Amino acid sequence: MGWRVAARTLLLALGLLAGCAREPAAPAAPASGAAPRAPSALERVAALEAASGSLERAEGHWEHGSEHMRVTGYFDGHTLRYLLETTDRPGLAALHNRYYFDNGALFYYVGEAVAASTEGAPGNSAAVVAEHAEFRGATVLNAVRVEHFGEVRLDAAAIAAIRRDAAEFAGVVTGEHNAAPATRSDAVSAPQGSAH
Repeated sequence: MGWRVAARTLLLALGLLAGCAREPAAPAAPASGAAPRAPSALERVAALEAASGSLERAEGHWEHGSEHMRVTGYFDGHTLRYLLETTDRPGLAALHNRYYFDNGALFYYVGEAVAASTEGAPGNSAAVVAEHAEFRGATVLNAVRVEHFGEVRLDAAAIAAIRRDAAEFAGVVTGEHNAAPATRSDAVSAPQGSAH
């Protein structure tokens, strides 16, 4: 008799665990007259990347020391929606950064950086780690680098560099986009990689 109780208890526990592991139910539709939920930054990023095939493209290139940088801007009409920056480093893996804009304001950044510390990490001193930052106007909602030992908040200088690069790259590709159509790259192709 005891084994039946134990078996039922085990089945009940497994059923509860399976119920907890399910995806949460989609939020109910807002009540009539209520404002719909605003999409998250990652939902907005996914929508921009999904629309990349219909966006115009403009590119800029330049050298910085031994590094070669390529920046591709994706435009909806005259509005810059996002940038893809690729930095080729001699003898090392390229770094890829993306900057996403809403009405001209940077709202999300995802990129790669050289690891701050490689102590205890696999690989060499040129290890690359992920970074991401979310902004709402002048407010920084979240900005971290994901080191091998966990997340590290980006300091004010790193955040300022992200914003500075976004503004500089936006200026470059916007100038290219606004150039005469004969000198502009309108070939549309989706960028390689993922936002996260």
